[in-house]
Amino acid sequence: MVIVFTNTKGGVGKSTLASHMAIFLHDTGAKVALLDADEQRSSSSWVSEAEPAIEVWVATTPETIAEAVNELRPQFDYVIADAPGRIEDESRTLMLLADLAVFPVTPSILDLRSVAQAVDVLKYARTINNGRPDAILVLNRIKKRDTISKELAAVAPSLGLRVCNSSVRDLQAFRNAAQQGTVVTRLGTSAKEAAKDIHAVFSEVLMQGRQKVANE
Repeated sequence: MVIVFTNTKGGVGKSTLASHMAIFLHDTGAKVALLDADEQRSSSSWVSEAEPAIEVWVATTPETIAEAVNELRPQFDYVIADAPGRIEDESRTLMLLADLAVFPVTPSILDLRSVAQAVDVLKYARTINNGRPDAILVLNRIKKRDTISKELAAVAPSLGLRVCNSSVRDLQAFRNAAQQGTVVTRLGTSAKEAAKDIHAVFSEVLMQGRQKVANE
């Protein structure tokens, strides 16, 4: 299964979630590869340090992205792709090749606008790929009393996106994990709440992806 983390706006936690997803799946015993298509290369650096056993590829042109996905897909249970923080040919290529697109958004109306732009690419891919990829919106860096997050969740269905029932809170543990070159699910009790969020969100995301693949 190819899972792409994408958005047209940087700073939404796309690379953080992609890195956590790759290691989360690896720790369940799945065979996982990470494809970093973002020129900042945050996820490839993070995963290479946190878990050298995960195969990491970097591809930043449409041609090399397509070649990488076509080579990795048959070899791995999951290919986790970190798309660029903008919609260009590289992101379009990933969307066309994905089984599931994950749209992380933070509590900002600007994030919703960026998702609306990305949804246009999603719709285009679906017309070509017989309804693929499936897509889900994940609310990230949520604070306890976040009214904008509720507005995002309310508006997203009008864009044709399912909203993940679970969300990821804005917790210090994520920053600690980045500084230590690891992920919150490996930090033990000090990151208990953050790990709980990751487990809940990824379990739901994976369930949706598996249901879509099973129905095809």
